[in-house]
Amino acid sequence: MKILEKIKTLYQNFKGLTTIGAATFISNGLGGLFWFYMASLMGTEAYGQVSYFLAIGIIGSRISLLGFANTIMVYSAKGVKIQPPIYLIAILGSVITSLILFFVFLYDASISLYVIGFVIFSLITSDLLGRKQYRSYAKYLISQKIILIILSVSLYHVIGLIGVILGIAISFLPYSFVIYKEFKNTKIDFSLVRSRAKFITNSFATDLTGVFGGYLDKLLIAPMLGFALLGNYQLGIQFMLIFEIVPIMFYQYLLPKDARNESNTNLKKIIMLISVVLCVLAIILSPIVIPILFPEFTEAVSVIQILSIAIIPFTVTTILNSQFFGTERTRFVLIGSIILVSVQIPSIIGLAALYGINGAAIGILLGNTCQAIYLILSYKFLKNKIV
Repeated sequence: MKILEKIKTLYQNFKGLTTIGAATFISNGLGGLFWFYMASLMGTEAYGQVSYFLAIGIIGSRISLLGFANTIMVYSAKGVKIQPPIYLIAILGSVITSLILFFVFLYDASISLYVIGFVIFSLITSDLLGRKQYRSYAKYLISQKIILIILSVSLYHVIGLIGVILGIAISFLPYSFVIYKEFKNTKIDFSLVRSRAKFITNSFATDLTGVFGGYLDKLLIAPMLGFALLGNYQLGIQFMLIFEIVPIMFYQYLLPKDARNESNTNLKKIIMLISVVLCVLAIILSPIVIPILFPEFTEAVSVIQILSIAIIPFTVTTILNSQFFGTERTRFVLIGSIILVSVQIPSIIGLAALYGINGAAIGILLGNTCQAIYLILSYKFLKNKIV
């Protein structure tokens, strides 16, 4: 009986993690398969072009979000009804950004629509995670990815490359009703935002440095090395995103727990172990798998091997960011993100000029490593200070 009770308790404790894990794995798995299929369909040049324009859309989206995704996750976990004012501010920001992009890209609405859709969906899913509505989160995440695949593949065959971005943009929009219901049923109280301005500002600055660190490389590589090499590089990045499923999945589960100061040390050790295993497997298997599945992308092999090593410091950063965000010590997360960008961007520019896309991959590894080292030292300093 005691064993059964222990199993039941263990299941209850990790039921949320199992739901998030399954949703993230299925959603990102579908996304990965979609992008691998599109790579084989489009070839290196076109794949690089789509990556370039999507990077612009993602940067615009994250600027419009103003760091509100983490804000909602932390404060909804604490029972603060901060969603309505944040929804309003973020959506207005996304509309302004989308209008600017609309005129910059000669009246092409796909990137503009992507910005608005991404912001809406990010706000909704962050709120669901904060309130531990894991089943709803899973349904939204997986259904959005299925809609994305159907629309993007269909529109690609009809209108070409723009159809891929347009399909992704439209896939976010069916969930807008959640925002409407929130506005209809809840009073907008801007004082809730004002009183947490420091947290929001640091969260936004962290988001901003993070998105530049994660997507500015595409905007640099395209003019430096061309869309074909960007396509090879992006395939490597796509594999890295697949590997990042594990730490991101755990982050989404850990942040509300860290916000409530719940212990999860053993779980964090397991995450690190899984990341090391993934790194080793990627290094060994990529030279075998890539030439068979993606014969046009053979230059991506070394990129994948380099970026797979970056998964280890990325996982360290993810774990410690959850800890710092949960305890509202956002300054450390912000400084870590600034270090990431400060090291990564110059390294990409300098090393890509010398070693091509392999140099750019090394730049990402260096940036992630420096960020992780800073966060480890900061965590140890705080721990010793408290003790």
